[in-house]
Amino acid sequence: MFEEIVGANLVFARFISGLCLLLRRTQILKSLNVLDRIGFQPDPSALAARLRLDTLTGALPLERMLAGSVRLARPRAAFALFEPVARSRDSVEIAGQVFSSRVLRVNLSGARTAALFVATCGVELERWAQGLDDPLERWVADEICEEALGAALRVLEDALDGELDGKYRVSMNPGSLEDWPLTEQEPLFCALERSGDVAGATGVELTESFLMKPRKSLSGVRFASGEQFADCVLCPRRDCSARRMPYEPERFGRQYDGARRGSLYAGTCGREPLGGPLSEGR
Repeated sequence: MFEEIVGANLVFARFISGLCLLLRRTQILKSLNVLDRIGFQPDPSALAARLRLDTLTGALPLERMLAGSVRLARPRAAFALFEPVARSRDSVEIAGQVFSSRVLRVNLSGARTAALFVATCGVELERWAQGLDDPLERWVADEICEEALGAALRVLEDALDGELDGKYRVSMNPGSLEDWPLTEQEPLFCALERSGDVAGATGVELTESFLMKPRKSLSGVRFASGEQFADCVLCPRRDCSARRMPYEPERFGRQYDGARRGSLYAGTCGREPLGGPLSEGR
């Protein structure tokens, strides 16, 4: 009889332990926070200088385009806070979703909180850009959409820096590195959807090819770290204008042994500020 009671207690204890682990793995620390009151006022002179539009004076209605874009633009961002849980040597679990990446697993090893986020120029601005017929105007409109995304990212960074406590704040974006490919967008969006209606709040949708709509959108994970990191340190691409840290191939062996080497899509790693230099904690 005594042995049966002990056996039943052990079974119950294992059940409770497993349940607690499950609850821990699926814990949402903060539900979806939507940032939709984001000002957008691009600098015409800075935009013209960056695109070298001085040679096209009179051929492009830049002032009119900027005025129209400012009226329509509604850049947005959203994030939620989760507790990451190591699942294996090369994977981490967030909100019940498994993320497969040795680099991400190592970088999150000391983080108690991970923020999953998405930011976008907004569906309104993309529709406006796509409605232009002139190829030159569409090229400039693409840059204006990029500016709107940058405005959303700056507001998002300020909000997240108030939530994450650490020496540095680090961001990683699916698709920037071979070790964390674009297919990892799927678990990221699934995890975010557990915290709220991401598509309804931001207008951002994930396509079957794991790209985002609107096209000028960025997703990723941001967390506090005691060590600086940017995707650049593991990216061998040369002559990259967006590089923020030098390539350090020795870190694969020293810190990320077993990670897949190489970079994939430069478009996910060259944006400021969440894709840019690291911000120090306050």
